Amino acid sequence: MFDKPLFDASIIRDMQEIIPGLFLSGSQPTESREYMKEKGITHIVQVTFPNSPRFPGDFIYKIIAVPDMDETNLIEHFPATYTFIHNAIDKGGKVLVHCMAGASRSVTIVCAYLMKTKKIPVTEALNLIEKLRPIAEPNDGFIKQLILYDAIEYDVNINRTEYRRFLMSNMARQREVFGHIKAEDMTLAADPLTQQTSAPSIVSKTAAAAATAAVQEVSKAQLQSFSQKRPLKCKKCRRALVTHDNIITHAPGHGQNAFQYRKRDATLHVSQAIQSNNNNTSASPMSPTVCHSYFIEPVEWLQDVQSLEGKISCPKCDSKLGTFNWSGDQCSCGAWITPAFMLHKGKVDA
Repeated sequence: MFDKPLFDASIIRDMQEIIPGLFLSGSQPTESREYMKEKGITHIVQVTFPNSPRFPGDFIYKIIAVPDMDETNLIEHFPATYTFIHNAIDKGGKVLVHCMAGASRSVTIVCAYLMKTKKIPVTEALNLIEKLRPIAEPNDGFIKQLILYDAIEYDVNINRTEYRRFLMSNMARQREVFGHIKAEDMTLAADPLTQQTSAPSIVSKTAAAAATAAVQEVSKAQLQSFSQKRPLKCKKCRRALVTHDNIITHAPGHGQNAFQYRKRDATLHVSQAIQSNNNNTSASPMSPTVCHSYFIEPVEWLQDVQSLEGKISCPKCDSKLGTFNWSGDQCSCGAWITPAFMLHKGKVDA
C-alpha cells in the first residue's frame, strides 16, 4: 500500500509558479544560479534562519530571518513582503519565495500575498497553493496569523485591537516557552499621558445657531465613542492609567463553582454545592458571576514587566492597583485569563 508516492518528488526539488510572476520553493532550487536565471527570477524572498543570501550580486533579496515555530511572529512581515513582491511583479520582475522545505514559512508569505491581492479567504488561498505544491502545510501558529490577517482586513497595525491581542498572547506564549520575552517583541499599550487625545469637535464655529443644531445631532453612538476614550484613573491621585480600548473583556465564568477546589464559601450551602457539582452547566444563585477587576493590556508605565508575576502600582502615587501574571490568573467571576494584568475596580475610577 506504500508503493505509490503521495506526490511526485520533483515537486520538492523544483519551484512552482503560483500566479504569473510569483514562484514558491524550498531551498534546493536556490542553490543553482543557472536554474533561477533560467526561470527568469529577479527577486527572492528568503524566509530562513540563518539568513545569508547565496547570490547577492545576481538577485535582489528580501531576508526574513525567522524560525518555523508556532510562536514566530510572521504576520508583522506581511506588509513588507507584500510591497516587495507587488513592486517587483509590477515592474516586470519574477519573485521566488522560499524557506527550507517550501512547506510552512514561504507558503504563509505567499498565502498572505494572495489573500490581499485577490481578496480571498485563507482556505481559498491555501487551496490554490496546494494544487501546485501539495506539501504546503503552514504550522498552526501561522494559520492563526493568516486568519487574523483576514479579520483585520490586511491592516497590520498596532491600532487594531485584534492585532494587539495577538501580540499580547504571543508574548505570553514566548514567556512560557523561553522563560523571557525578547526586547524587540515586547509590545506595550501607550501611556494615556503620552497620547495627544482631545474631545472631538461637534459644533460649528461659524454661528451659534449652527452650533446648537450640531449639538442636537450628536448621536448616542458618538457620545459612547467619546466616553470610551476616557481613561481609567487611579482613585487616589487621579493619574490616567489606561484607555478603555486597552481593557480586555471576557465571558463570565461560573462564579463560586469555579473556586470550589481552592476554598470554601460560607454562604454556599452544602446541598447547593452538591447540586452544582451534579449540574455544573450553570452557576448557583449563591455564586454571582461578578467581575471585581479590570483586565488590561500591559502598559508602558508598568514596572518589572519582564518578571513572571508582580504587583501593579500607580506610576504617580505608588498605590497598589492590582497584580499581573504572564501565566494567567482567575477573575472573581471564575474565568481564567491568560496573561492576566488586573486592576481592582475599587482602586480605579472609570
